[in-house]
Amino acid sequence: MDSEVDSGESISNVSVISTDSDETEEYIVEKILDRRNYMGQVQYLVKWLDYADEDNTWESATDLDCHSLIKSFEQISLKRAQDLNNLYETKAKRLKIDPCLVVDSPFNHGFTAQEILKGFTNNGEISFLIRFRHLDEPQVVPSEMAYVEIPQMVLKFYENHCSFQDYLNNYIS
Repeated sequence: MDSEVDSGESISNVSVISTDSDETEEYIVEKILDRRNYMGQVQYLVKWLDYADEDNTWESATDLDCHSLIKSFEQISLKRAQDLNNLYETKAKRLKIDPCLVVDSPFNHGFTAQEILKGFTNNGEISFLIRFRHLDEPQVVPSEMAYVEIPQMVLKFYENHCSFQDYLNNYIS
């Protein structure tokens, strides 16, 4: 997600024990950058105060002690989702598919396709079973959506799974 929320709230449950004393360090959350569900657990991408972007980390929601910052991030995300709903409906009309398929698509939740596992027809419509990064289960995606979101992967799938030479040999004979 592109929305970011600034704060100076502290995180108390994620701490590092110093090796030269019994004190614990407390890290300060500068921004919440993103949200994901990872292995059934809500996590937030955290930008730490006085640390470079390379040090951003995904932290479990239960480990964070910056409730107003999370609430603000969620409100901004909800507003963004509502704004995108109109875009999704327009996109669905253009693709001539059910708007729910567009909104519920893993592509629209920021997931990246890894591999098309299988292609099949359902009620005359072509769909693909696709494995996504950070999702435990493969997802069924309508072909119209896959053609738009991952055209090169679809083409590669067809090249690997269709036997064009056999068809030409049978056609010419």
